Parts: sequence; C-alpha cells; structure tokens
Amino acid sequence: MNLNQQPTKHYDWIDIAQLVISILAFFQFLSWAGLMGLLACLGGKSAGLSLELSMVINMVLTALLFSVIALVSIISTIQKIRGVAKPRGLPRSGALLFSILLLVPIFGLAALAGLASAKVRAIAYAVLAIPAIAIPVFWLLRLGARGQKAASPKRESGFLIFSFKISTPYILIIEMILFIFLGTIFMLSMMGKPEFMELISKISANPEWLASDPSRLFTEYQSLFHLPTIIGLVLLTVAGIMPVVEELFKTIGVWLLKVRNPNPSESFRAGLLCGAGFALFEGLLSVNSLALKSIGFSEWAGLMLGRFGGSLLHILSSGMIGLAIGKFWQNRKFGSLFLAYLISWSLHAAWNVLAVVGGINPLLQGKETQSPLYIVGLVVLFAGMLLIFFRLIAKAARTTPQMVDSQEAQA
Repeated sequence: MNLNQQPTKHYDWIDIAQLVISILAFFQFLSWAGLMGLLACLGGKSAGLSLELSMVINMVLTALLFSVIALVSIISTIQKIRGVAKPRGLPRSGALLFSILLLVPIFGLAALAGLASAKVRAIAYAVLAIPAIAIPVFWLLRLGARGQKAASPKRESGFLIFSFKISTPYILIIEMILFIFLGTIFMLSMMGKPEFMELISKISANPEWLASDPSRLFTEYQSLFHLPTIIGLVLLTVAGIMPVVEELFKTIGVWLLKVRNPNPSESFRAGLLCGAGFALFEGLLSVNSLALKSIGFSEWAGLMLGRFGGSLLHILSSGMIGLAIGKFWQNRKFGSLFLAYLISWSLHAAWNVLAVVGGINPLLQGKETQSPLYIVGLVVLFAGMLLIFFRLIAKAARTTPQMVDSQEAQA
C-alpha cells in the first residue's frame, strides 16, 4: 500500500449539511414532543393554555414521528460518511398492497370510536389521524419508486427532514407575509362599511363566537360576505398565491441535488420526497385545527380521505417538477420545465378551488350540506391525478440507467 495515498472520501458538503440539519431537527422535534407531553400530563387547560388533550396528544405523536425520521437521517448519514452504507431493496407489490390495506382497520377503529364519549372520540381521532395520513404518503412514495433498483434511507430521510426543517417553514413564512399584505388591503377597503365595523366589534367582544357558530356570522352578514371583493380574495389566495408559492419552493431540495449530477429518474424521486415532506407536515399539523369533539366518524373519514387526495397532489406535482428539472439539466430546454410548473400549478389551483370554495359555499348559501358537485369534482380530479401519477412513474422508469452504481444510489 502506498503510504502517500490519500484515503477515499465517501462524503461531500451535502452529507455534512444533512447531518447538521438532521441533528438540529432531531433535538427540536424531541423537545417539542417533550413539551407537548408535559402539557398532556398537566391536562392542557390546567396549564393555563387553551389546548384540548386530543390536540396535545396529536402534536406529541407528530413530533415523535418527525424525530424518528431525523434519527434515521442521522444514522444513515454517519454510515455514508464512514463508507459503510448500503442501498436496500424496494418492497414488492404484495407489500405495497398490504401497507395500504392497513387503512381498513384504522378506519374501523375510528368507526368504533365514533360511538364513544366526546372526549374519548376526540383522542381516538387524534391518534388514528397519524397513521391515516402518514400511510398513504409513504405508500405513494414506494409506488413512485417502482422503476428504481434500490432505495437509500439516507436520501429519503434527508429530503423529508429538509422539507420539515427548511423548505416548508420557508413556504409558510412567504404565504403568511402575502396573506398579511392582502388582509391589510382588505381591511382598508372595508373600513368605511358600518356592517363590517359592527362585525369587528362583536368579534372583539366575544372571539369565541366566531369559532363556535361561524354559520351565524354568514347569516347575519350575508350581504357583506357576498361582496365581489371577498370572493375575489378567496380565489386569489387558494387558486393563485398558495399554488404558485408552494410549487415554486417545495422542490428547492431537487435543485440542490445538481452537484450530484443525478439522472431524471433520481431527480423525479427527489421531487416525490420533497412533496411527501410537505404533505406530511401540512396533513399532520392540520389535524389540530379540527374540532374533533364535535365531528362524527363520517366527517373524520371524509377529512382523512381529503388528506389522501392532498398528499397525492403534493407528491405528484413535486415529482413532475423533479423529473422536469432532471431533464432540464440534460437538454437545457426551458419549455418542458415551464410546462411542468404550469401543469402542477393548474392541478393545485383546481384542487384548492374545489375543496375550499366547496366548503364555504354552504355557509354563503345558508345551507347545511355541501353540494355533491364539488365532491364529484374532487373525486374526478383525484382519479385524473392518480392516472397522471402512474404515467409519470412509467416515464421516469424509462430514464433510469440499466446499471445503477451502488455509491450513487446512496447519494
């Protein structure tokens, strides 16, 4: 052996960055889980905070799930740095089918919980929401990897942590700034209206009234909420701002992968992971906005199925953009990349309009039930997205090299 020969380096700056971010994320999520666990022991409200026990439990489980993913990223990155990491095989079709069938007993337990008391039902719904949201996300990821030879725990957990820790919070900050800007414009435009000032006065005097009986607000101030300004702002937000911001920044991690010279199949997989991270973050934390004590099994099941559709939307759109980014690096054709962004934005906008406008339309119309047209529209759009997803998987598989280098598979 040549004593002057330098040892082979198995890592680069991306691996070091992943290790640092994963360690920070692990302790952050673990601390979050510990704090929420302490609040759960204190009973939430007895700690001086207006937190339901079900909400606290859901946040603890969410933080623990994120901590486990961060721990996988830490361990697998250390293995990569030491040069001992090995790619693993992907699950077979039977395992994929079994994993999605796990939703059957989960929904069955939720149906039984619907017969229990309000407190027990809320806790059960909060706990069961974790696997009901997470299983479809990981199932879609495994489905999207069908054309690949091997999987890398380091790469998968790394992209998920990057999404939890960096890209998703960045998206939320941008959206919040834009919403505040639009809200300020709206407030200024409504200040001269007596009805609006009366509404603000009522909400300020009794803020719980808005949360407990929102339908009454729309009934008493129907003329105010039928103003074109309100509808225009809602459509601008759900069909414009949110899709554009999220689709632009969800796939930041794919662009950072350029230093590894990935092929389109690998950038497609990276895009799927970026979308999955966003879908998990959004889906799991959205449960805390639900009034779990006041909903029944049908409402809970509908919400979970809606999250399945939302997860497919985020994973599909990010995968589509990821594949386009990989091809852009090869052929430098901007048209295909722009088209991928445009299709993703369009699908996202259509889903948001059907889901959000369909939800508020009964309130605006003074009805108790949602129009079936919106539900049918969501089902048709979900089926269309699933079809596009399968075609995208096949397209990405055709770009996969016949021989995959084991070290490259772990990048």
